Amino acid sequence: MADASRRDLLRYAAAAAGAAGPLAALAPAAEARPAGRRAPAGRRAGRRVAVLGAGVGGMTTAHELAERGFDVTVYERRAVPGGKARSLYVPHTGTGGRRDLPGEHGHRGVFGFYHNLPDTLRRIPRPGGGSVFGNLTTVKWMELSRTGSRVDLPVPLQPRKPPLGDLGLLVKSVAGALELTLHLPPQEAAFFARRAVILFTSCDERRFGQWEHVGWWDYIEAGRMSQDYQRLLGGGVQLLQALRPATASARTCGQGLESILYDLAERGSDGPFDRIFDGPTSEAWIDPWAAHLRGLGVRFAFGWSVEALELRDGRIAAARARTPDGSSARIEADWFVAAVPSDRASALWDRALRAADPRLAAMDGLQQTWCNGIQYFLRRPAPVLKGHIVHVDSPWKLVSVPQSRFWRAPFARTWGDGEAQESLSVVISDWDTPGVVHGKPARRCTRAEVAREVWAQMQQHVGGAAGKGLADDLVHTWYLDEAIAEDGRGGLTNDDPYLLNTAGSWELRPDATTAVGNLFLAADYVRTYSNIDFTSMETANEAGRRAAGAVVTAAGAGGAADVPTFAGYEAPEYAALKGEDLRRWRRGLPHVLDTPRH
Repeated sequence: MADASRRDLLRYAAAAAGAAGPLAALAPAAEARPAGRRAPAGRRAGRRVAVLGAGVGGMTTAHELAERGFDVTVYERRAVPGGKARSLYVPHTGTGGRRDLPGEHGHRGVFGFYHNLPDTLRRIPRPGGGSVFGNLTTVKWMELSRTGSRVDLPVPLQPRKPPLGDLGLLVKSVAGALELTLHLPPQEAAFFARRAVILFTSCDERRFGQWEHVGWWDYIEAGRMSQDYQRLLGGGVQLLQALRPATASARTCGQGLESILYDLAERGSDGPFDRIFDGPTSEAWIDPWAAHLRGLGVRFAFGWSVEALELRDGRIAAARARTPDGSSARIEADWFVAAVPSDRASALWDRALRAADPRLAAMDGLQQTWCNGIQYFLRRPAPVLKGHIVHVDSPWKLVSVPQSRFWRAPFARTWGDGEAQESLSVVISDWDTPGVVHGKPARRCTRAEVAREVWAQMQQHVGGAAGKGLADDLVHTWYLDEAIAEDGRGGLTNDDPYLLNTAGSWELRPDATTAVGNLFLAADYVRTYSNIDFTSMETANEAGRRAAGAVVTAAGAGGAADVPTFAGYEAPEYAALKGEDLRRWRRGLPHVLDTPRH
């Protein structure tokens, strides 16, 4: 949605008022004062910051800088904050004092191996006391669901204790878990376990110098394996929607698997493995966050679309933006933080900026994909839906969760018309493979065809046609992500594409600091240095922290370390193994376990 709508402005104003208390209702829903106007009394000169984008990265930057006394204005093209993390409300569906039906862009998992995001959640006050971190609730069940006669694979999310200190035992332990959990043939499980342990114990130089440039599919030799191996390990299991094994590098997938292993072993976890919010994300997190930022002095300018950056004498002199009324305005500030998605950021880099920092030009090589959500509002609860379900054999790589089952408020009494009893959230990660009903990829369907197709693919997995709980009459209504619009030619467009992690893409990604003295970056395409770097709320949060730290340093207000980032866990048992691998890497030798296959 490119322009701010009155409906969203009013909804957000009401939500902000409820989150921040009675005084918040006196504030305008969209504060459109440019950052270039005189700073409020008590603010020091040289501390005006324009944050371009109100997604997780931009709001994190604003949070960190406002706490340190900077004068921050956040400019956002939409009518509400949150970016892809915001909730989506179905217009005109709330009756009888109930709110409009809420949807989500995705399933919004906050995993135990996240560390930066949880720290921010703990620092956002919750109305009534505590912090919004307390709005997280544990998902205790994940299921790898199959079609036809294939066996469903329930995965209770309980701690595991793999023997991390012994390579041989670790390989056997991982292989045994794969045989037991995924029902893979012993030889395939053993081969994959060996490849996984190679990644876990590779030195950083090998990870970035070798495994970053090898695709995951090739690394695990999926092409010569069984269909189950290919689907379960080569690209079908996609609980982490940003981590697409079919295209990502072996390094990135290896980091993700290692983080999951540590998490399930209760090593360095910041809470249970799988958590979601106990209400719509905007109500449980984003709206209280924006209210808290306002309390810190942050201003929001909604409906402002940044169109260009003016470079003068090696610095950004101003940004040019389109305002809600369609006019053009200049945004002046001492420091600029671009916190927009990769495709929109690249469009801002003109010839002068690309010459000033070639790393910005390199971003043209980054790829985007579609990864969007659809909500089904059900007339009655479906017992077959227990937690996160990965629909392994679905052509469109679906992952679903009965979101409202984990929400604190009673659904039917709080949202909609009183007839919808449950909200089922589904993420569509593959928009290019033909479906099972219309025989077309999702991007070539109409919105209604997408809704019918996704439901049919889920029915094939959980047995709706056999009476197991997903019968057609369950559906009260559905709502596809509003970023997906019909193009008038029988297909779809997407206003919110997703950064696609591909082999070798690390070298195309910039750091939070640029060669332009007062321009910084805070989005999920920015290089992050914790144990994961795939697109997620966690990496966007870390990028925002790094951008804020860079601003603090450049402004002479401290050092980058004054804005902390939190590294992921590293097993001490691997230190010696990684040291030995570094010696082998420097001598041009392969990893000790990376022996030729005969």
